[in-house]
Amino acid sequence: MILLGLGGVGMTAVQWTKNSSQEQSSGSTIYPDSQVKDGDVIAYQFPNYDLTILSFVDNFDFIYQPSQTLSLKTFATEFNYRYLVNGSFFEASKEHAGWLSVLGQEKTPFKEDPQLSHIIQYNTNTGGLNFVEAQLFQSSTQRTNIEFQSGPLIIDTNQVTTKYIKQSLNGLLPFKRTLLAYTEEDQRKYLMITQKKVTLDELADYLLTLSVFSGKTLHVVNLDGGTSTALYSQTNPELNLNEGAVLPILLGLK
Repeated sequence: MILLGLGGVGMTAVQWTKNSSQEQSSGSTIYPDSQVKDGDVIAYQFPNYDLTILSFVDNFDFIYQPSQTLSLKTFATEFNYRYLVNGSFFEASKEHAGWLSVLGQEKTPFKEDPQLSHIIQYNTNTGGLNFVEAQLFQSSTQRTNIEFQSGPLIIDTNQVTTKYIKQSLNGLLPFKRTLLAYTEEDQRKYLMITQKKVTLDELADYLLTLSVFSGKTLHVVNLDGGTSTALYSQTNPELNLNEGAVLPILLGLK
């Protein structure tokens, strides 16, 4: 098992706050139905697509175990994760689909696939995220980096990246979705999960209307979706989806 990152410390859960219907929309900005602060994590729920957004500043753990036998719920309980979501694409063999490099060591090779349009570079030392076009990517030997291929990119600097969405296998088809994002100004990171099916172009347009990202420069990449979409929270079980799933790649917050 590869389990890397510097998970957050401390846990301070508070009750959900609900917004009235009058407060949910102001002009073109859409506000969450509810939100909760849980330590450094803020969990938002938005009305369309049963969208949950986890916003955080600390690092996340990248968990890679092709021989995984534990469900999200069991894994979270045994290893004390507040939140677990499904990670990136994987093959029938349960190995990561496309490039995966952990701390300078290649685990799986680059894959020519229009779905996997970008390499996610994650620095476990600084917590910094960067989404690099796969065709322009040069692998790093940095021992602080995790690099994994995923996609497509759906938002780049507040612009919907229609090119990548259209060329991907399922971009214009409705599926449940899991996304990873960051905002430049505050370097917050976001995990997003939809419990209802949506096309990536429609979802990208929706994300750009949300109050969470107002006044910020947003970058969003698709991680995976469909039947792999899963979210488990020990502290806020009302968010849970597909908690019994057994998946080889997970992203976790402690």
